[in-house]
Amino acid sequence: MRFDVLLALVLSFLLFSCNSPKNTSGTFHSKFAVHGLFGTTIRLKADKKLEYVFQGDLMYDSATGQYQLYNNKIYVLFDKELKDSNKLYYRFDNMPVKTISYLGSTIQYQEFFYIGCNKLFPANIETGRKVTSARGYSKRKKYIIFGSHYYSKRYYYRHVTER
Repeated sequence: MRFDVLLALVLSFLLFSCNSPKNTSGTFHSKFAVHGLFGTTIRLKADKKLEYVFQGDLMYDSATGQYQLYNNKIYVLFDKELKDSNKLYYRFDNMPVKTISYLGSTIQYQEFFYIGCNKLFPANIETGRKVTSARGYSKRKKYIIFGSHYYSKRYYYRHVTER
């Protein structure tokens, strides 16, 4: 009798703890500045639109687009950027559009992110694998008094609250 109750509790706990996130809208910001210079902010809106802002040392780039949520991944398709005489390079227009099929529906995307624990993990563009570490900068040396200021850190976009 006790084994059945314990088994039911464990199964119900696993069932409720493994639910996929229903509400992914909000602002996500990179955990640290990559190479000590560049930070990224992603704003996911409830109407499946997003704003992508990449900024750093004397550099600023932004884009808008749509996203779709399937299988704990966010698939992003960027809008075409308006032509501007001051902008020399259109990074998001040059990204190839990829197509996959998921449960009978076709998904077109240029970039995707993995979702987990109120965090977004970027995916490698070529391999599709989750990127969990990046090269970061710290004022402190790696081995206290010697070593490099640059070293690999755990990297993700964390969910931040709007002020």
